[in-house]
Amino acid sequence: MFNFLKLNWLNILIITALVFSLIYLYRIGKRDTVKKVILSLVIQAEKALGSGTGDLKYAMVVERAYAVLPTLVRFLITKKELDNLIEEAVRYMKMQLTEGNDLPGYDEENTAS
Repeated sequence: MFNFLKLNWLNILIITALVFSLIYLYRIGKRDTVKKVILSLVIQAEKALGSGTGDLKYAMVVERAYAVLPTLVRFLITKKELDNLIEEAVRYMKMQLTEGNDLPGYDEENTAS
């Protein structure tokens, strides 16, 4: 086994680099899709639970995100990144609502501002 590694170390290194490059490219390509899914889940949580329920909304978004995202994407997005994406979506939602813009699926009369 050691002789195999010794003789093929360059090929193994190239294949490993290629695999990691493909994973990275897939990850950044899917990031925009994940952002849109997270924003949609944040809006749904706000609509369903209203204001003052931040922990419940967060738990709802995380649970639904892991349910709807493909397995490979769940594997590539860490919990910290998911937290950051949720925070970014919440800031975006609040900014859009403050500016009076409509958000798809958001019904103002069902939430307390």
